[in-house]
Amino acid sequence: MLRLYDEKPIMIFTIDDDVKIGVDFCNIKMKMKPCQFRLFHNYLFSISKKLDESSDTVELLLVKNSLNVTISISHFFQLFNAVSSVMNKKFGNKIIYQN
Repeated sequence: MLRLYDEKPIMIFTIDDDVKIGVDFCNIKMKMKPCQFRLFHNYLFSISKKLDESSDTVELLLVKNSLNVTISISHFFQLFNAVSSVMNKKFGNKIIYQN
């Protein structure tokens, strides 16, 4: 396991010699392939564009078992910044934002 990001409450790490990327946040543990991690990043980016100053919480729909999770706005931005940081380190200029 190689830790890519480890700052409370978020940890992002590689599993099985870079075959999967693990993300632990707010008592949620996810294991994703690199392509799924990119899609997760794009999903977080699209949510961040819809937030306004009145937002206190953010609702995430995670694919596994159609899990709806509500997290605080500060935890969301910590997660988004952590995922973006790993995307930049691990994939460089391959970051793709959906419009």
